[in-house]
Order: sequence, then structure tokens, then C-alpha cells
Amino acid sequence: MQKSVISKFKSGYLFKYVVPVVVFSCFCGNIYGQRFSVATNLLGYLHFGTINGEIGLGVSQKFTIYIQGKYNPFVYKYRNGERQFQDKQLSVAAGTRYWPWHLYSGWFVSGQFGFSRYNSGGVISQATYEGDAYGITLGAGYALMINRSLNIDFGVGFISGFTRYTKYACPVCGKMENSGKKLFVAPNNVLVQLSYLF
Repeated sequence: MQKSVISKFKSGYLFKYVVPVVVFSCFCGNIYGQRFSVATNLLGYLHFGTINGEIGLGVSQKFTIYIQGKYNPFVYKYRNGERQFQDKQLSVAAGTRYWPWHLYSGWFVSGQFGFSRYNSGGVISQATYEGDAYGITLGAGYALMINRSLNIDFGVGFISGFTRYTKYACPVCGKMENSGKKLFVAPNNVLVQLSYLF
């Protein structure tokens, strides 16, 4: 079961969605204000060590665009290795933020489209879900300026989307219980994010 998730990560889905967004982003006009940003969500690391990052670009006096990625390959074992839990994922998203006052400062509203490949189980129960998810996230937040080059961003969003999944009885047994497709709504992009501005 776990081997299939890793092999799917290499299947090329990322290039179908990420490359067109990156190419489009490079040709969308003049660069404004304070310019470029790189960021990482500190809360992400508390979520089972999820590695994450974001690159942003000012494209007008009120709008920035960004590309976001999250990666968690970690498996945690307990009871002498007999049990395990994980919230593995490989996620990418592209979106925009609207800044009513000034780029990278004050309140913002955001929207993004994202794709995720996941394998999660053993956290609350032994049931384990593996699959793909696509969705649109709408959110809002506030960027607190620490100095000219450093921000702390606070925010929250909700994702609405579609997932194809397979359910297993436990993280290690490989016993499939069912599979299907469903719509979902969930919190997403809960941010306490450190941003460096260029």
C-alpha cells in the first residue's frame, strides 16, 4: 500500500498542473511594490513534520500570486513497531491574494486551486485513506510587518473539492475495505507563516 503511494508521487501529475501555472506566472505583467516573497508556515511543521514553502510575486498594486507546496513522507511507529500512524502528503497549489491597503501588509483575502496525493491513517483510528484530492480554497488573513523584509502572516481558509480514495483497515495491513469518490469541505491554509520579502 505505501509503496504504491510513493510510486504515484512520481507519476507526473505535478507537471500537468504546476508547470502551466509557473509559466503563466512568469508572463503576467509588471512586478509591483515589494516584489517577491518566500515563506514557510510554522504550523505545518507541527502537523507531523510537514515540510512546506511558498513563493509569491506582486503583479499589481493590490494583487500577489503565489505557488505553494507541502510534503510529508514521515511514518511514525509505536508499540515496538507493531503500530504506526502517518499523514503523508504531496500537495501543490497556486493562488492569488488581494491586499486592500498595500502589498504584503495588513488584511488580505485569498483564493487558490490545489492538488494533493495523500495517505493518512492511524491518527484517530486505524482506518487509513489513500487517494487524490482537488479543490478550491477561499481564505483571509492578516500580515503583520516585523520590519521591511520580514512578516508574520496569520490566516485561515476552507477548501471545497473532490477526492478519489481507497480505504484500508489499518496503515500496515493492506486490507482494502472500500473505495470511492466524494465531495468534501474542510479547513485549509491555517497559517502562522514567516515571510521574507525581497
